[in-house]
Amino acid sequence: MEQLILIFEIVGVISFALSGAMTALRRQMDIFGVCVLGLTTACGGGIIRDLILGQTPPAAFRDPLSVSLAVAVSVVVFIPAVRRLLYHNLRAYELLLLWADSVGLGIFAVSGVRVAIEAGYASNRFLTVFVGVLTGVGGGVLRDMFAGDRPYIFVKHVYACAALLGALVCDLLWQPMGRYAAMLAGFAVVLVMRLCSAHFRWSLPHAQQLEEEKNAS
Repeated sequence: MEQLILIFEIVGVISFALSGAMTALRRQMDIFGVCVLGLTTACGGGIIRDLILGQTPPAAFRDPLSVSLAVAVSVVVFIPAVRRLLYHNLRAYELLLLWADSVGLGIFAVSGVRVAIEAGYASNRFLTVFVGVLTGVGGGVLRDMFAGDRPYIFVKHVYACAALLGALVCDLLWQPMGRYAAMLAGFAVVLVMRLCSAHFRWSLPHAQQLEEEKNAS
């Protein structure tokens, strides 16, 4: 069963690396920038998680698998033929980016909860959920900062809230349902919430929206 968790997290690394590399392409970065953004998005949240939990050096530096996968995905995305394929259909490009980012967010949010609980913090729900959220959104925040964008979690649809709800569901179901079912349930909550928010244009109130409502009244 440990192999299932490994496969689950590998999918997360690939998804987030794809998201980071595609963001770098949109900003017209060179291959080094593409690899840095892919690597940062895939491993940044996990590094932040391990530092908070006092697990040093972070897992990304102890096991090169995640780093190697992230760099490999980034290099593949940079290949001209792959780039042309991605840019061929703008709608498909945006859909792939949405799915990659959503899958990565869900996997890393529940992965953060798992690592926190297995590190001995099962009784501290605030910590486990907080670490889960940071693991999910941390890499994306670093990606956006490096790319010169406003962090995605502050401006686009429901993002951090989806990670928060998924991490909370995972933590609540950990004891009654076991870790595998809890992680799958938390992941499903994040994925469904992210996809629905993108489709139905769900969003938290923005400062501009509040100002418009004030002027209208």
